[in-house]
Amino acid sequence: MLNVKGTTIVVALLLLARMHGAQAHHSYAMFDGSKTLTVSGTVAKLEWTNPHVFVWIYVPSTKDPGKYDLYAFENGSPNAITQVGWTRDSLQAGDKITVEYSPLRDGRNGGHLTVAKLADGRTLGSVGGLAAAPSFKRPSPAPAEQKP
Repeated sequence: MLNVKGTTIVVALLLLARMHGAQAHHSYAMFDGSKTLTVSGTVAKLEWTNPHVFVWIYVPSTKDPGKYDLYAFENGSPNAITQVGWTRDSLQAGDKITVEYSPLRDGRNGGHLTVAKLADGRTLGSVGGLAAAPSFKRPSPAPAEQKP
């Protein structure tokens, strides 16, 4: 009898812990899914961390010519984006990149990455967020890797 009771308590605690983790995950309400914007710039860094990978890029400033603005783009978790072709080496500081994204509602620079287009012609999609279904696909190969 004690064994069944103890097992029940352990299972209940595990379920509660799992529910807490699910509730801790944020919604995507901070992004404006009705808009898709595009910026081009230079990769500052790829932040390969849980719970979400971030791509930081320097974009030429539209308000201050000759200067740059730092943009942050959220993507899915490292595990999730690995499933669609990303690696921790997909982007390097200094790479030229064009990003399509759902902007932040508060107007700060950045948003949820939808598509990253690299200078060599490859594209990398996103996981999670507002555009999860259409962009959850394998990346396109660089033009030199495509077969005729």
